[in-house]
Amino acid sequence: MKNKANTETSLKPSKKKSNTKISIKTKIIGTIVPVVTILIVVMILLSYTISGKIISNNATSLLDSSISYQSESIAGWLNENLAAFSMAKQTIEQTKASGAELQKLLDSYYEYNANYPNGLYVADEEGNVIKASKSEQTFHDVTQSTWYQEGLSRINMKYGSAYESDDGTNQVSASALLNDGSGTIRVISADVSLQRIAVIVNSFVKMNDAAAFLIDTNDGTILAHRDSSLVSTKLDTSNKDAFLSSVAKKISDNDYDTCELNGNLTGFETVSGTNWVLVSYIPDKIIYADVNSLRTKWSLSQSLPF
Repeated sequence: MKNKANTETSLKPSKKKSNTKISIKTKIIGTIVPVVTILIVVMILLSYTISGKIISNNATSLLDSSISYQSESIAGWLNENLAAFSMAKQTIEQTKASGAELQKLLDSYYEYNANYPNGLYVADEEGNVIKASKSEQTFHDVTQSTWYQEGLSRINMKYGSAYESDDGTNQVSASALLNDGSGTIRVISADVSLQRIAVIVNSFVKMNDAAAFLIDTNDGTILAHRDSSLVSTKLDTSNKDAFLSSVAKKISDNDYDTCELNGNLTGFETVSGTNWVLVSYIPDKIIYADVNSLRTKWSLSQSLPF
């Protein structure tokens, strides 16, 4: 009995010591686990932030590259046509072409190029128009027309404001005074269709899921847009569409820096040789789709019971 009592007595300190060790371990684990969890959460959130920033920078660079390419493509197309118009004007002025000679020259440009199928035409101060013999173009109140009024203000061929022609199509004309030695004020002009420009605006987008539209800053006219119902409408700050209203505000302020507008990464680029501004945009939800998907999956995994 004595030995048994001694044995029990010797065991008591060992049990107490064991309990003390477990208690310390529990405290350490209880302290470390929350700290580690917090660190993991912070690291995840930090990685999301850094990833989002990298994605944003890459998207901005790609959007700027895309819109620059589109702008250069539009300018190149316009300049190619303008060079042909200028050459025709120079030929008429140098040869002092008139009467049958002028008619023959204008006829030669009819359907010469698909970009300006009606060729060139000449109007005088009395409203008379000389055009290609096969041209079916009609003119009304010539001296008050957009192309004529703009042509009076310049010697060299230049594109002006967009307008709706008598046949109901949206056109942009290049026009200028014609110094043909006739002693009469004359304007030479040629039209390019906005439909051709729309193809470049809507098809030359290099960035997937991005869209673009073209604005004439002279009066805020939308020259090209994937939504055809918006073409030829005016863009202003009172627009019911919040995004279009924000774009109008940026353009009115001559602020063409890439920025976030109403949930869209939006870029601006002027078109050389014109008063046009190309606007390209892509929704943020598309840019950050992968990051948001990863964040959602992680959030769901944290709410699952184990």
